[in-house]
Amino acid sequence: MSQTFFRPNDEQAVKCQRSYEVPAGPLFLRTFCSASFVSELVPDAGLHAFAHFPQREHELLRTIAERSDSILTLAYNEQKVLIGQVSLLPATAHWLGIPNLYEIALEVSADWRRQGIVRQLLKMVSELECFDDLIVIGMGLSWHWDFKGLGLTPMAYRALIERLFARYGFAEYLTSDENIRMDPANTFLARLGYHVPSTHLSQFYQRLLQSDTLPGM
Repeated sequence: MSQTFFRPNDEQAVKCQRSYEVPAGPLFLRTFCSASFVSELVPDAGLHAFAHFPQREHELLRTIAERSDSILTLAYNEQKVLIGQVSLLPATAHWLGIPNLYEIALEVSADWRRQGIVRQLLKMVSELECFDDLIVIGMGLSWHWDFKGLGLTPMAYRALIERLFARYGFAEYLTSDENIRMDPANTFLARLGYHVPSTHLSQFYQRLLQSDTLPGM
């Protein structure tokens, strides 16, 4: 079970957007982005972590924006080039069936790193009024990471992710999720909203180590 979020129209969304300066000029942050707004943006060439090609990434984000149970937050510049994103979607697979449990995914173009864009995006999302109504999980999967581009080992990149998310209330949890178990560098993070009912928290804790393939779990 997931939430249906209030979706502001484009005029209302403009009033809620933020901006800040980077060496290349002003960047804009906007949340609850509509599919029509995503269509107005052009993906930067460095966006390819999840769909391998910027255009496919753009199509994926437009699909996410069409869903009433999603939250899409974007970073873009004055030329309407899409530079980064944070998406919240109802969790699936191992976590299916837990009310208001959402998975967070984020990406910043490889050409725009080290400018604080990820922190700005996460700050905007973490300040949403609905954020404390949700259990938000983050699946740190090494095959999505460009750790070589940053000159890091997989374990060093993992530590970087964990420090980043810890600023916004996320903590690491042990889990039997098969995707996490596929690589020792993978990490599972979660943030438990202050308004989440205890019954939903109990379901989350029980699911953490539940497994159909591991004996005794």
